[in-house]
Amino acid sequence: MYKTILCAIEISDEGDKVLSKAYELSQLYDAKLFITHIIPYAILPKDYQKELKENALPSLESKASSLGIPMKNITVKVGKPYEQIYLLAENKNADLIVVGTHSKKGINALIGSTANGVANYAKCDVILIRI
Repeated sequence: MYKTILCAIEISDEGDKVLSKAYELSQLYDAKLFITHIIPYAILPKDYQKELKENALPSLESKASSLGIPMKNITVKVGKPYEQIYLLAENKNADLIVVGTHSKKGINALIGSTANGVANYAKCDVILIRI
């Protein structure tokens, strides 16, 4: 059913839970799994953005390596999280996006602002993992 899955995670225990579910789905469907971490865009110096990306990469590589996911399937980007996620999904021809939910304010308490944005803009299926 699914051939390409994009899993968007935070580098945290919650992110590990989301990745675990995405990995299970990739095994179930014999699908290619891509992992991404988005650093929310802020008015930060480019050098600091680069440093944040470089600090995130080893953790993602370790997680991917433990699951046998090739390093070429890992991405770290800076920008609006929901926008970067759905654009990357389009770029990779993903037919499923897996993302966690955890926000605690207002309407976003239901599913989270990033998850809400992904669900509204993605052109493929989206699975929200409750954390």
